[in-house]
Amino acid sequence: MDKDENRAPPHAADRKPDIAHPGHVQALILPWSRLGRQLVPLIGEGGFVALFSRSARLLSPPRPWLSIDAARRTSTLLLSALEHDLAAADPLEAAAAHEELMGTFVRQLGALIGPTLTARLLAETGADGMPQKNQEEHKQ
Repeated sequence: MDKDENRAPPHAADRKPDIAHPGHVQALILPWSRLGRQLVPLIGEGGFVALFSRSARLLSPPRPWLSIDAARRTSTLLLSALEHDLAAADPLEAAAAHEELMGTFVRQLGALIGPTLTARLLAETGADGMPQKNQEEHKQ
């Protein structure tokens, strides 16, 4: 496996949430919600929870405010906790943690299902930073 296959698509890393807006946390959570809805039917609730939890554990040592709780066994509980954690953090730190968490999650997902399918899923959910397209536009 080529080491570049596990990297996040470049445009996903370049995306910056609007942290100046009071609703910056919702802008950070929206890609996660879309990704969860897209991935849970493919890799299961447990698969999504495992990938997310591992990603969060990898990022938590320098961020003690990022909560890790093994009892959260659904994507809904995980994303609710993430939303709470991001809202309590400094907006700049929250945005940086979100970007790092998404990058780590995407790399792990790419290792699991392959980079091509990962990029396609991210494009379909809008989690890659590109606006969502309707099905007809996506086929072109």
